[in-house]
Amino acid sequence: MTDNFNENLKKESRSEPRIPASEGAIISFKPPGSAWEYHIKLRDFSASGLGLLVKEDSDLLTHLRVGDVFTVNYHEDSIPMDSIRQKNVQVRHISFPAAGKPEKHMIIGLCFLEPDDES
Repeated sequence: MTDNFNENLKKESRSEPRIPASEGAIISFKPPGSAWEYHIKLRDFSASGLGLLVKEDSDLLTHLRVGDVFTVNYHEDSIPMDSIRQKNVQVRHISFPAAGKPEKHMIIGLCFLEPDDES
């Protein structure tokens, strides 16, 4: 496993290594002004990093803007439900997926902030 991890780091062209999303990781949050709490699978978009895949007509897109910072509840399948962690994230981009697939969807690119990174 260590060799595979090191091999992936060698191929990484980012200035800082990216830690992939855990299989089955889910975040939940209620954006300001929204009547809904969203529970969405966190995806690892290889070219774009971590993000959410939502339909392009989703109400969620009316509540989020690039640069927004908010707190999410983060849960991994491999960790018991009682160990949900709160994390701060920043919206880095809202864009269409590469090659337009899946159709009629948008990617909300997220950056998980360390406590010192918040602005």
